[in-house]
Amino acid sequence: MTTRLARRVNFQCMHRYEVAAWSGAQNVATFGPCFTPTGHGHNYELEAYFSGPVDSTTGMIVNLSDVDQWLKNTVSLVADKHLNLEVPEFKNAVPTTEALAGFLFQKLNEIEKPLDVRLDKIRLFENEDLWVDVWP
Repeated sequence: MTTRLARRVNFQCMHRYEVAAWSGAQNVATFGPCFTPTGHGHNYELEAYFSGPVDSTTGMIVNLSDVDQWLKNTVSLVADKHLNLEVPEFKNAVPTTEALAGFLFQKLNEIEKPLDVRLDKIRLFENEDLWVDVWP
């Protein structure tokens, strides 16, 4: 039997939608108010879903303090930062919610976990009516 555990964490960061090779008019036409000189911020909510067998001794898939540390380490890469200016992966890429979710999934998936624990997906909420799911 496989069981899934989900954990949620909140963080804030800023970004600006801009394709440097495009004119201002083309950026405005494509990105609207997300194309601004200084950028804008969001209060994101990240959900991470892990699955694996329940350990017969501990009754857990994985220790929740380990999950919390994995999420803290991953989110620290972007939390309280201007993505375009402070996160190398976004210096030449548009930091959309889709791109940010992909980045967070990749980083969280790279963390060493017990062999029988798998990151199934993440869900990144930009706000209550906009989110992105990423899974392998």
